[in-house]
Amino acid sequence: MLPVILTVYLNDTQQMLTEVPVTPATRVIDVVEYCKEAGEGECHLAEVWNGHERVLPQEVLLLDLLQQWGARRPEVGFYLRHCPSWTQVTPPAL
Repeated sequence: MLPVILTVYLNDTQQMLTEVPVTPATRVIDVVEYCKEAGEGECHLAEVWNGHERVLPQEVLLLDLLQQWGARRPEVGFYLRHCPSWTQVTPPAL
């Protein structure tokens, strides 16, 4: 089986990207760790399709996710976001 390469954009302009090899055991958190710079703060992987963006759970297996997209896979973009996902944000103390 040929290795699957996932393109992860590091900014919205798509000018900076990283290509990540994906195996059956590769999880979202593995891709985040592969893409982020040493010492960089919290990051998460976002999936963007048809104008909709969602934060991917850290434990999702990437190969399974890519296979679920099937023929639409080329329409999906993956972005490394340099801020905590909304689910991890704690509200400010009042």
